[in-house]
Amino acid sequence: MKTPQILPIFSKVIYVDYLDLDKNLILEKIKLLSFESIYQENSKNFCSISKNKRILNTLEFNDLKEKIIIPLKKYVYDILKYHNNEFKITTSWFTKAKTNEQSLAHNHSNSFLSGVLYLKTEPKKAGIMFHNFAKNSSWLLKASEYNIYNSHEYTFNMSENLIIFFPSELHHQVLINNQENERISLAFNFSPTGKVGIENSDSEINFNCS
Repeated sequence: MKTPQILPIFSKVIYVDYLDLDKNLILEKIKLLSFESIYQENSKNFCSISKNKRILNTLEFNDLKEKIIIPLKKYVYDILKYHNNEFKITTSWFTKAKTNEQSLAHNHSNSFLSGVLYLKTEPKKAGIMFHNFAKNSSWLLKASEYNIYNSHEYTFNMSENLIIFFPSELHHQVLINNQENERISLAFNFSPTGKVGIENSDSEINFNCS
């Protein structure tokens, strides 16, 4: 008897990797940056982000940018097989979450791929939850065990030096920081360069690589 197959077609591919970096040096540089609330100036329980939304384009963080590009290439070339395009970082910012702070569920517009690098957190306590708001069924069935095939929500509990990449249209949120210390991460978006779309069709676009 042949073994049955399970084929999660049209899945959203999430990639997690480890970066070998001097996070203490990065954290010292972050102390010099200005931050703002991601919602209202005096909002409570929401994390804050750096005012500079292109932080990886600065000279101070160029080395970090180069390290991030390495796992990105594994993700887009080895896994997704997008060999016809290069990818560039568009926007990037640091996020701080104090005790009991969080973010609401959101996705990233004008972006193809997104990612988060965790720089300061207790082991496996940087929670990022992904949501499936594009449910294909109106039936809400309770599973005896939830997994990647039946979940409408899925949480990754990240640690320091871990980096995660995901499609930008995926809704996600920073879960409540239940640690005593501040949690710090770096978020970033990517867009493809070069030709995108079916060749010689009305949907073909050429994003200049310069």
